[in-house]
Amino acid sequence: MLDYKKLVAEFKRIGLEEGDVVFVHSSFKSFGGVEGGPQTVIDALISTLGNEGTLIVPRFNFDFSTHNTPWDIRTTPSQTGIISEFVRKDPRSFSVFHPIYSFSIIGKHAKELVKHRYKGSYSKDSIFYKLRILGAKILQIDRVYKGTTMFHHVEEMLGVDYRYFKNFTGIVTDENGKSYEDTFSIYVLNREQNFFTYVQPIGKILEEKGVMKIDKIGDATIWYMKADDMYRVTADAIKKNPRILCKIVPP
Repeated sequence: MLDYKKLVAEFKRIGLEEGDVVFVHSSFKSFGGVEGGPQTVIDALISTLGNEGTLIVPRFNFDFSTHNTPWDIRTTPSQTGIISEFVRKDPRSFSVFHPIYSFSIIGKHAKELVKHRYKGSYSKDSIFYKLRILGAKILQIDRVYKGTTMFHHVEEMLGVDYRYFKNFTGIVTDENGKSYEDTFSIYVLNREQNFFTYVQPIGKILEEKGVMKIDKIGDATIWYMKADDMYRVTADAIKKNPRILCKIVPP
């Protein structure tokens, strides 16, 4: 079973450093057992990054867009894993105001990142773009490669033809408890033409180019890379094959 000291040592071994900005997708179960639970993983990451570092996790929740469920920045849970939910509840954490693509952030850049509110999804004014500007590293902790939501940022920046902008309107509640109706625009897949995200081909390209490294911590597989390198290689791949990140699944 992994413990705090082992996790810190392993995070340092794979290349995380003090002062890093790290965007983490995670499956806690994939580790195969951690003494102290999800909080141990969070504390190990924060310790590794140090006082100058920043931990960012997705706090995505799709009930607003799928079921028109009201969203409250103070209480709506994350749907992107138990580590993400623990970060959301952490008193050191700040959240991005977005009812679908929110993020929970701890560390140096947290207050700066949550100041900016935007109504889009993956565009140049989003947190995804900020990851590139800040020189962030992307870490996926899982047993199966599922890619990173950053791929959608590349798709929107390049304007792929299998996605389109769709508005979602509903009730949101801010930090002060004020509720109001608002509209957010998401760059969604064209499901009427049976497009689905497919990340295995780009994963192989990123690995072959030396951009994405693969390692193990406990039972979990770790995929990690720099956000800007990932953007550069993925954008080049899309220019060569405009549908490298999708496939058509017949009904």
